[in-house]
Amino acid sequence: MKNMTTSEFSRVRTGYERALALYEAGRFKPAITALKRPIRTLEYGGEKTLFLAKCYRLLAACHQALDAAGLAAHYEREAGKIEIQIKSDPEDR
Repeated sequence: MKNMTTSEFSRVRTGYERALALYEAGRFKPAITALKRPIRTLEYGGEKTLFLAKCYRLLAACHQALDAAGLAAHYEREAGKIEIQIKSDPEDR
């Protein structure tokens, strides 16, 4: 498992915050695009973190706003799986 540096996480967080601002402005497709890099970085690191779950939840909200209920449900499930995994085994964070 690759540990993320502070600067890498800062870029991930900035990408998430940009996506959140786009979502709040009603720009759902650009928000989805903005989430791709943070999610890819977090998934590549192999760490299933609560922040990845947070990204998935925002992605689900974007898809829900675009009436893509199937994709929204998928990302909600993925976020839920991560949260359950972390809560059941806190040493794996």
